[in-house]
Amino acid sequence: MKIRELKLYTNKIAEQKHFFETTLGFTVYQEDNDTFWLQLGWTKFYFQRSMEDYKYHYCFLIPANKLLEAMQWLSPKVDIIAAEGEEKVVFFDTWNTHSFYFYDAAGNIAECIVRHDLQNHSNKQFSIEDFLCVNEIGIGTDNISKTNQQLEDSLGTIFWKGDKERFAANGSQEGLFLMPNYLVKETWFPTKILIKPNPLTGIIENEGKSYNVHFTDGKVKVHMEVDVIEAFWNKFQDQNSEHTQVEIPPSYYFCDNQKDADECAELVQKGIKQATTHSLSGLQINEEKLPAIGDLAIVTGWDGTPKAIIKTIKVEIVQFKDITPEYAFIEGEGDKSLGYWQEVHWAYYTRELSELNLKPTIDMELVCEYFETIWPKI
Repeated sequence: MKIRELKLYTNKIAEQKHFFETTLGFTVYQEDNDTFWLQLGWTKFYFQRSMEDYKYHYCFLIPANKLLEAMQWLSPKVDIIAAEGEEKVVFFDTWNTHSFYFYDAAGNIAECIVRHDLQNHSNKQFSIEDFLCVNEIGIGTDNISKTNQQLEDSLGTIFWKGDKERFAANGSQEGLFLMPNYLVKETWFPTKILIKPNPLTGIIENEGKSYNVHFTDGKVKVHMEVDVIEAFWNKFQDQNSEHTQVEIPPSYYFCDNQKDADECAELVQKGIKQATTHSLSGLQINEEKLPAIGDLAIVTGWDGTPKAIIKTIKVEIVQFKDITPEYAFIEGEGDKSLGYWQEVHWAYYTRELSELNLKPTIDMELVCEYFETIWPKI
């Protein structure tokens, strides 16, 4: 199970945005004055304004060998909570995990966890990129067995560990619902924050299928299975009424490898990359239509997760040798120089055209597609 999207509610939306953007240093995307979100690995994490002062417990997964580095990274930014006596790191032997805790700006209890069974070690110095996902979200209940059964029936997830009288978990080590019985266990460890059935929404992926999940009034409600691309487009339509009658556009990622595809998707999302360049021969041989002004597309990461919606604003056919420094800058990759553009694109066209028994030349014609990122707005 993976938590692909999670939306929590807060009456301290400005403080939360400042906390994640300025205190922790995440890139924050603000949809409007009432909602912002950030990307944590495979989880899109939302906060939305509410009138009520809800308190949640959520957990970030980090690489299995990076707990102390993570705590050193966070210590100048937040107060790490002493969990047991003076100890700030807690080992849960039956779960084979180590954790530490801190508060966010809304008073929610946040946790960083390493799951040794995942063996997801990293040989790099700890950075903000090592927040791999939202790994756990707490849903207070007065009947663990009933809540667990609702999750199993609607999502196909399974009871993971714990007991059904006091505290248990449903899901897998990649993503868990924590289910404390607030009639028996009143507070979130290691704090005095009362456990309540606070509302939340999200998209949960399990066994290759994605579901819209709502937790409201202590009940789990799951809408029909959704495709993540369709859900992304539907959300865009909800916020952009002029597109409500527009059919869902094609989705794709840039490049031919995960590293470059994910980097390009992030650049598009940030509005830095605003052009892409196709080989005309490749489009023609593969019988793909040329881009046209007004075309919409959904840009994804390598794994198919939607990142941004773009709109084509200009199309030109230019020979490789005539690409300008100005155009290379608009493409936005690497150091944005013409030299970098020529190097990486020559290598890419070599790989692409070799599959068509062709080779790139400096005279080959390229289709330069200029676009703008229309959603989400940064």
